Amino acid sequence: MTNQPMTTNISFWNTIIEYLERKVSCVLYVVAAAEKGTPGNPGFAMAVSSEGSNQEAWGTIGGGIMEKNLREEAAQALTRGQHLSFLRKLHHYKRSDGSVQESGLICSGSETIAACTLTERDKPTIERIITALRETQPLQIQISRAGLAATPINVPIPRFHLESPESDGWCYSELLGAPDTVIIAGGGHVGLALSQQMVLLGMYVVVVDAREHLETMQQNTFANELHTASYQEFGRIVESYAGRRRFIVIATAAYKTDVEALCSLAEMPSVLEYIGLMGSKAKITTIFRDMRLAGISESWLQRISAPIGVQINSDTPAEIAVSIAAEIIAAKNTH
Repeated sequence: MTNQPMTTNISFWNTIIEYLERKVSCVLYVVAAAEKGTPGNPGFAMAVSSEGSNQEAWGTIGGGIMEKNLREEAAQALTRGQHLSFLRKLHHYKRSDGSVQESGLICSGSETIAACTLTERDKPTIERIITALRETQPLQIQISRAGLAATPINVPIPRFHLESPESDGWCYSELLGAPDTVIIAGGGHVGLALSQQMVLLGMYVVVVDAREHLETMQQNTFANELHTASYQEFGRIVESYAGRRRFIVIATAAYKTDVEALCSLAEMPSVLEYIGLMGSKAKITTIFRDMRLAGISESWLQRISAPIGVQINSDTPAEIAVSIAAEIIAAKNTH
């Protein structure tokens, strides 16, 4: 099973468009909330269509009997021309007193599922979603009793949000087109290894290095974007990705360029999700001293995780990349 939200998958939405263009309605199910340990996480999605005697389903919200029951429910509603629109909390355990709605699974925990029927009139909304994903332009989708909507976003907002789940005014919202982004200052061997690691984890990767014709930058086929620019421009480049959660790694070739990159970040108006600095304790002490002399406040310096990475006695670039990735994952999943 994929560990990435299906809502971020362009193919998922393209398949819905194909059915709607044939005037075949679909039912969209999205995981709006979940407890730890459940098979489906927020953003997991499944769509169901029913065309004549043929029923099709794609995507996943966790699998098993839960999906089977929802597919059957969707097919029956589509066949009868009924419009589905609900928010339903399904529990993955059995209660003899019938006090909870069971999913049929027994893995413990629960998932809250938002559902709505999509018809031909929803095609423009889904086309906006596809464009936002393709062009990585922030867009908030909402699922409520009114159906599916999409709104452009130009300020940072939570990735997933479920409002008023106990009332008829419930609304599930999700930020699309603004993937969690790792921005690395330093395109050397660690930057190369970290690019590969973070892409495998489903994050958008940007690498910046001041050196031209750097071999490891030329070898980096993993990063989504590569920039050759002065580290004094690093903050401006990072700011251009406003609206996303940004995780910053400072791993340049020298402590002076580390200072340049960090000082440029300190001038930014927006707050970053994570800043990690690679280096020995002696090097980090020198960097912090120089930044204080440059007028950087102590409160801002406290935001920096240094030395970067989970302490696993890492030595090679690949091992260092794993330790950094682990710390970024922890930061990502904590907020």
